[in-house]
Formats: sequence, structure tokens, C-alpha cells
Amino acid sequence: MHDIKANLHPCAHCSGIGTCKNGQEEQSCAVCVKGSELEGKVFVGLPCSICGGIGQAEPKTERINKRMPALLGFAVVFLLITFVFIAALTSSKYFSEILAFAGTLIGTVLGFYYSARARAT
Repeated sequence: MHDIKANLHPCAHCSGIGTCKNGQEEQSCAVCVKGSELEGKVFVGLPCSICGGIGQAEPKTERINKRMPALLGFAVVFLLITFVFIAALTSSKYFSEILAFAGTLIGTVLGFYYSARARAT
């Protein structure tokens, strides 16, 4: 698929060990208990819910920046298909212009994401 490089930093929540000890008397904190879908008891040694138990965390802004182009491309294609569908249902007199614009833009977005160049970078 894509060769995505992640900049991982030591997790500040678990001090890079992967096991949460932030609760009282080195028990797992409430966030990690909730993340493990456990409730009601005292737990010790649960995996850190911030880094997933690996001790290395990726900054949230970096994760968002990596996902935004794909989400934006999906949203644009979905909105354009919706506009074409609405224009067809309402028998818009501008249907041919809407279809030409939407078809070109959808083709460009899909061509980018499915091209060999996008997979190589």
C-alpha cells in the first residue's frame, strides 16, 4: 500500500513502557480502564490507551494531517455525486454543465488516488 513513515515519540502517559500506572498506588488510570472496556474494579497492568501498549505514540496532529487528504477527497466525491443526483431528480436545466464539472472533478480525484504515482510516494 502506501509507505507511510510515522514519527513516534516516547509516550508521556506511560513513560514509554506501554503499561499504565497513572492511577492510585500504580494502578491503571480511569482512561485506560475505559479504553480496555472494563469497569467497576481496580486494575493493574493494563495496556496504555494512548499508545496502544507499545510505549511509542504518534502526535495527534500528525495523524490528522496524514488522514485529511483522503477524507477531503472522499467528501468532495460524495458531495459531487449527491449534487448530480439532486440535479437529475429536479430536472435542472443546467444538468449537462453540472455533470461535466462533476465528472471531471471526480475523475481527477479518483485518478490521483488510484494512480501508480500516488502509491509510489
